[in-house]
Amino acid sequence: MAHAEQVLWQSHASNRWMQATAVVLALIAAGLAVAGLAGSVAVVWAPIAVLLLAALLVAVFASVTVRITGRALEVAYGPVGRPVRRWSPEDIEGPARVEDRRPVQVGGWGYRISKLGTTVLIRRGPCLVIRSRGRDFAVSVDDAPRGAALLNTLTRRAGQEGRS
Repeated sequence: MAHAEQVLWQSHASNRWMQATAVVLALIAAGLAVAGLAGSVAVVWAPIAVLLLAALLVAVFASVTVRITGRALEVAYGPVGRPVRRWSPEDIEGPARVEDRRPVQVGGWGYRISKLGTTVLIRRGPCLVIRSRGRDFAVSVDDAPRGAALLNTLTRRAGQEGRS
């Protein structure tokens, strides 16, 4: 996002259980590494690396920030806001909408690909849903109806400007 670009709407969601799971996985990996280096157990680096990778992935997908600017919908993951997915209003097919989604519908918590499309499920309940390239993308955030309404206004405006 350009520094001068104005954020029209922003929402955030996080899952404390996922964040705690990431911390526990990292602590287990650190404990195994320390025990191995101290000579208490034989060091097996593969499980430590897998635990650290799992901790990183869980931490990244345990929180999400959604921004709507005048030029894009941005979905930023994790505590540092990286990676970021962006869609311009022209990339969005049809109106944005709100759907309630639950883990059992999409295969669990976090970043999921299912018959419903891609879902970033941080908490159950209302998700902001867009359609792009023939697939749905949904993200659970607070005040999803407001985000959908604003996004629909921007996409209508972009469509009108494209026809003039």
